[in-house]
Amino acid sequence: MAAAINSKVNRLSETILSVVVPTYNERENVVPLAKRLNEALAKINQYEIIFVDDNSPDGTAEAIMEISKVDPRVKLILRKNRRGLATAIIDGIRASKGRYVVVMDADLQHPPEVIPLMLKAAEEKGADIVVASRYTKGGGTEGWSPIRRLISWGATVIARLLVPESRRTTDPMSGFFMIRRGAISIEEANPTGYKALLEILYRNPQARVVDVPYVFSRRLSGKSKLGAKTILDYLWHVIKISRPIKFAVVGAIGTGVNEGVAAALLLVTNYTFSYVGGIEVSILSNFMLNDLWTFRDRRPGRWYSRLVRYHLMVAPAGLTIFFVAELVTRLTHVNPLLGLFVGILAGFVVNYTLSSRKVWKRY
Repeated sequence: MAAAINSKVNRLSETILSVVVPTYNERENVVPLAKRLNEALAKINQYEIIFVDDNSPDGTAEAIMEISKVDPRVKLILRKNRRGLATAIIDGIRASKGRYVVVMDADLQHPPEVIPLMLKAAEEKGADIVVASRYTKGGGTEGWSPIRRLISWGATVIARLLVPESRRTTDPMSGFFMIRRGAISIEEANPTGYKALLEILYRNPQARVVDVPYVFSRRLSGKSKLGAKTILDYLWHVIKISRPIKFAVVGAIGTGVNEGVAAALLLVTNYTFSYVGGIEVSILSNFMLNDLWTFRDRRPGRWYSRLVRYHLMVAPAGLTIFFVAELVTRLTHVNPLLGLFVGILAGFVVNYTLSSRKVWKRY
């Protein structure tokens, strides 16, 4: 009986929702944002609003502390020796207590009124991640210039091409999203730049993702943080987490190994046997590097079983390399090493597809 009462008390006192808001020089926006959040979340009994401020020189932290004096649901994390939007988001999530955690900007361009719809989608559809999307049906943007639209479109295309895990949403660049605590892991999250959602999608390939439309509003006060450094940080982040890019880097190293071994064997045998030797040694080197780097978080079974599967799965790629190299060399009479290089390029797509799906598959 006592256990049942305690369980009921715990459920009543549980924080249902945490709203994480990173801030930097947003003094003019935090008061109206807190007011709109309280109005939008009035029907939710237990929630908290966590502002994560990077020691703003305009007095943002002081404004938040004034709010917290009259509203205990408002909390402040003041970071004096750490900067960055994405890391502020991760720190806020780690400090939060809610069953669900919403991340949004402080500039009032993310409408708080959408949050109840996101919570409803999470509960009714069993979503682990709910993305407030500008690009799904019913979503949109207000007041964007053609250049801003081009930057957003380009960033989205880059993410979808190079980070396959991002394809589960129409808006992987969204800064407005919700996660379900327990279903989403952020322990190894190490985002660079300003897009924490991309990192979360990458780290949680098993998560169920649902989009909810919203209209990105005009900024009423303050200045946009989007600049050249932000864009460069984003591109570096994509390079760090993109498996195809890592696989291509390993492939480039393997190409050097392949060409080097083949060149050495050409001194003692014909180019057919040198091709075979170069391909086999590069397969072994590529396996080692991909196992330790590209797919280090997806290594089911023993290493030797993965090595056997890798040999079996990349056989079509090896055959592609061999026959394309032979064909190019015989038909065009180019240098055998150049013919081999063309064959390597032809086998890359086959190699990556089979490796990611059959060797280092998701758990």
